[in-house]
Amino acid sequence: MAEQESGIAKLLDLAREDPTCLEKLEKLRRTITVMFTDIQGSTAYFEKHGDAAGLVMVHHCNDILRGIVQEHGGRVIKTIGDGMMATFEECAPSVEAAVKMQHGLVDLNARRPESDRVAIRIGIHYDTGIVRSHDVFGDVVNVASRIESVASPRQIVISDTLYQEVRNRDFEIQKLGRFVLKGKKSERTLYEVIWNQETSGGAIVARSPEKLQAGRSFGLQVVDGKGAIQSEHPLLDSLTIGRSQGDVTFPADLHMAPLNARIFIDDGQLFVQDLSQGAESIFIRVAGGYTLQNEDVVLMGNQVLKFREISGAMSVAAERGATLNEVANVLQEAVADLVQVNPKGGAPVRCPLSLPEVYLGRTKGTYTFPADKLMSRSHARVLQRAEDFILEDLDSRNGTFVKVRGTVPLAVNGMVLLGNQLLRAVRQ
Repeated sequence: MAEQESGIAKLLDLAREDPTCLEKLEKLRRTITVMFTDIQGSTAYFEKHGDAAGLVMVHHCNDILRGIVQEHGGRVIKTIGDGMMATFEECAPSVEAAVKMQHGLVDLNARRPESDRVAIRIGIHYDTGIVRSHDVFGDVVNVASRIESVASPRQIVISDTLYQEVRNRDFEIQKLGRFVLKGKKSERTLYEVIWNQETSGGAIVARSPEKLQAGRSFGLQVVDGKGAIQSEHPLLDSLTIGRSQGDVTFPADLHMAPLNARIFIDDGQLFVQDLSQGAESIFIRVAGGYTLQNEDVVLMGNQVLKFREISGAMSVAAERGATLNEVANVLQEAVADLVQVNPKGGAPVRCPLSLPEVYLGRTKGTYTFPADKLMSRSHARVLQRAEDFILEDLDSRNGTFVKVRGTVPLAVNGMVLLGNQLLRAVRQ
């Protein structure tokens, strides 16, 4: 711990060594709209067609998106893995571009077999940032990235500040719900831009929530490993679940606490709450991207991994524009890692997150677990973006899960693992 604190001190010294530089950066601070996109389905494409064809496909998709950004007065700042970051001087064109991007992918997919189709997630935020000629820094970038990680494939999610700027324009926008974003103490309300009724995330309509909530109901399905429904329970307001206590019980499941969890509706949004008091774990399946927070526990296959990051290191690095390797050289260790917490004999496996993209799988990836038959060949990846590390499932057979801490939102069709029970929240 003392060595880490010393390393952070060195980083802070680097940030303070040139006060005039920081003053100049502050003069560049102004409002800007930041968009992040991410292609979903590229992993399956790479698996089927090979790396060369996969790269061609990603470049082709990003070229289409880049053209749409430029057509709407935006500027692509950088590509990150199979996604991109773009900025817009005006708010409405960013939303117009996002809608056209989604339609552009529909047109592209129409010419492909269903197994080769891809989708994009889009997140957009409007706030102040430090705007240089070729880059943007500051919290506006971090928040935009975290909003994009909330989105599902084929979904456009925008911040509350952007919503205020475009709510009177000719867009159909629905309230998605309240979310706690990494690094923020209070919840933020996020919104979904509806570009296709069939792909709507089923959020609350911001313009008239009362009408939609009146006929709104949910259910909780118990499913097996193949997704077949074993039983279904109506969710009118709240359901408690446990081994021996609650509205729904599983007496034979010894991996479940007597009273394990509550799934409830608040203002039309689903939430899952841990009631086990630490006796047992609850895991929620990653859909889209998930912004990792220090001490998060990740489950993939039989592997239980804990995410650890050196507090403050990435924010200082972002302020200075330093790379992961540059920060690691100062600290003499990786900024973050995933550490195995359930090793069967021997020392736990440690997976330093020292690259912009780190892949994990049974036989293919930066780190592999060949003996784990529940893992897919290429199972998940961790993407470094702005000050964050984003966890993404790569269409694995059994999914990637993150341990619930307290109370967290649950998406429609979201999956929860309680003991040995896999539950799916659905709209009825």
